[in-house]
Amino acid sequence: MSAWTKIKKKLKSGTWYPFYNTFYEKTRIDPYTILLESRSGRGMESNIFAILRELNQEEYRKYSIVFACRSDYKASVEKKLQHYGLKVDKLMKFGSISYYRMLSRAKYLINDSTFPGRFIKKDGQIYLNVWHGTPLKCMGRDNVEERYSMGNVMRNLLMSDYLLFSNVFMEEKMRGAYMLDNLYKGQYIHECYPRNEIFFHPEKGEALKKEFGFENLQVSVYMPTFRGKADAVDSQDSVKEMQGYLDILDQRLNEKQLLLVKLHPFVGDALDLSSYQHIQKFPEGYDSYEVLNMCDVLITDYSSVMYDFANSGKKIILFAYDIEDYAGSRGMYEDIRNYPFPLVRTPQEVAELLQTPADQLDEALRQKYGTYEHGSGIKKLCHHVILGENCCATASAVGNQKKNVLLYAGDFQQNGITTSFLNLMKELDKEEYNYFISYRMNSLKEAPWRLDCLPQDANVYPLGSEMNMDVVTAICQGLYMKFGIRTRRLAHAYAREWKKHFGNSEFQAVLHFNGYENYMISMFEQAPFPRTIWVHNDMGKEIERKKNPNKYVLHDAYASYDHVAAVSRDIAGAVAAIGGREDNITVIPNCQDYEGIERRSGEAICFDQETKCTVSLKKLQEVLNGSDQKFINIGRFSQEKQHNRLIQAFELFWKKNKNTWLIIIGGAGNLYEQTCQLAKNSAAGSHIILIRSIRNPMPILKASDLLVLSSDYEGLPVVLFEAAVLGVPFVATNVPGARCFCEDYGGMLAEPSVLGVLKGMEAFERGECKAPKIDCRENNRKSLELFETLLQKT
Repeated sequence: MSAWTKIKKKLKSGTWYPFYNTFYEKTRIDPYTILLESRSGRGMESNIFAILRELNQEEYRKYSIVFACRSDYKASVEKKLQHYGLKVDKLMKFGSISYYRMLSRAKYLINDSTFPGRFIKKDGQIYLNVWHGTPLKCMGRDNVEERYSMGNVMRNLLMSDYLLFSNVFMEEKMRGAYMLDNLYKGQYIHECYPRNEIFFHPEKGEALKKEFGFENLQVSVYMPTFRGKADAVDSQDSVKEMQGYLDILDQRLNEKQLLLVKLHPFVGDALDLSSYQHIQKFPEGYDSYEVLNMCDVLITDYSSVMYDFANSGKKIILFAYDIEDYAGSRGMYEDIRNYPFPLVRTPQEVAELLQTPADQLDEALRQKYGTYEHGSGIKKLCHHVILGENCCATASAVGNQKKNVLLYAGDFQQNGITTSFLNLMKELDKEEYNYFISYRMNSLKEAPWRLDCLPQDANVYPLGSEMNMDVVTAICQGLYMKFGIRTRRLAHAYAREWKKHFGNSEFQAVLHFNGYENYMISMFEQAPFPRTIWVHNDMGKEIERKKNPNKYVLHDAYASYDHVAAVSRDIAGAVAAIGGREDNITVIPNCQDYEGIERRSGEAICFDQETKCTVSLKKLQEVLNGSDQKFINIGRFSQEKQHNRLIQAFELFWKKNKNTWLIIIGGAGNLYEQTCQLAKNSAAGSHIILIRSIRNPMPILKASDLLVLSSDYEGLPVVLFEAAVLGVPFVATNVPGARCFCEDYGGMLAEPSVLGVLKGMEAFERGECKAPKIDCRENNRKSLELFETLLQKT
């Protein structure tokens, strides 16, 4: 595919948005334009609607108000505007060219969720984020399923000038889930949620009740959380279940009771309520909270609306029929069974509770979940943010006063780089620095489970979008990648990418630990902080064979980064040859989690969901528990590992030693299927086992008799240390990395050929291979000392 074809394909698919870079760079900020957006353009609700009503007052007449919404929500937004007699100067299509121009033009940006991933806040813009609810369900890094994808939320919060928190519980959870304390540079506003102000005006609720003709009824509202997924099968199940509950409720309600139902569209649009006597659909065209204010009872389950409705002092019923399943699958910050609201599991119990009076609201609960709630917050909020009056209570992130260090870890593939990174993180002293681990969402969306290797409380900084590309920048990048032609435009584009992802966050140092990925190398090169890039392999060979990374990208990185950290002496020379510098190179050997290696080697062998193996688990265990000799190789399925050489050498050895097995374990790499075919075609194929992607290979390594590395080149093979810890001898080809290891600790080297590997196997058979003894504790101490010295230089 030609470069121009690729460009056209990306433009057509919307992967690129070529106009936004120009808007960002060229459009002047209009000091009198306010852009409002709710739930990524999905309607005009709650906080944003309340703010819009305030902005329609006379004192804001000089401001132009723009509201962004999606095409399929435009009609409902227009109907709501008309119903309340509100005006906006422009109703703009979310995601359109005009929308992105407005994102670069409006001085005031107000959102209750997030702006898109390509958005970059300009200096001079003022961003107010009024997050859409007090969290009960775990968020951000507290939710295992969100950790890989939370990047855009986190950066939106961090780039905002003001974050509105209506209670101490919300502030505590949001600050922790998105690690705001040591990164956020804006102000927390402690003020009433705009949408909740209505609850302090019960007379408005009574007036609306009368307008609907409900003044003599007990009006309840049912607002459950949507449990399913956005697919037809799951929605059908939810509809059937909900219809059954409503059937029972309608039969048990009396003529003085009315139930309004507000459900997720996937369910609500499919329900038929026409046959019910006491149940109606939630009124359309009205603000949800205005309708809530007229209701006497709220029936919900896990929705944060309960915290808001509690401000009314009215009755709340928790209809949580699936609390154990829901809490187990989603995770909740608190157990709602401990709340002072009645919790029931059947519609019959709900109907019974509707006959009883409301309990007095617990004052402690009001203080925790409604700390700053009162009846006059909207005007103060708008005066503070828009008019510049210092009238709201504010606070700044104090943090722990430690310096921040950013580490890019890559995609957490099951390889030596990931192992080295995790070993380093385990050994680091966290008393002096806050370490933030960065990774790209796109690299993990197919395998988010890879993040399971990180501790739950680890500071993370995910990157939620890829490069903001345009045609001219794409051409500049093409010229750079192919001919090494550097342009100021391309350097500026990567500096802009840094600002997009990290905004005004400050770091003592930024460390590209992964050492690969052209995009990340070039972006970190433009970081306004001291930069270090790690080298885990013979990158000259990587460029020659894989063209990954690009040779011009790597040359400029090794020449311009403040420090280049090579993991062994053997590869430091290749670094100097690529970058043309020696003064910025430091050799920092990898740390080893020797205690973890021992512990994991004692665990039962387990195939993971993603594991592929050419034999069953039972067969593998039989081989490992048997008396036959077991040779093992652990390394990604890629060309430089030379598994074809290993298989050929093993075949020659096996012909004379039929009681021998070869086990090859790999994670990353694209040669697994090809290697399987090589093994199948081998005369020794019945004694070759291939395993792809197993999270804990240590029990298999421990049960093996010999580790064999057949590579063409290495960095500093982590698996050699793992074998040494477990007392497993090895034979490795005489190549950089392995050679350095043997010089330091001993071991057997073989010529990098089929015959050389065969001779190594035969030497083991003669008893000439012994496992080296390594003082891992002392090695780790020296490596950490070098690492800390490097940080102190930055």
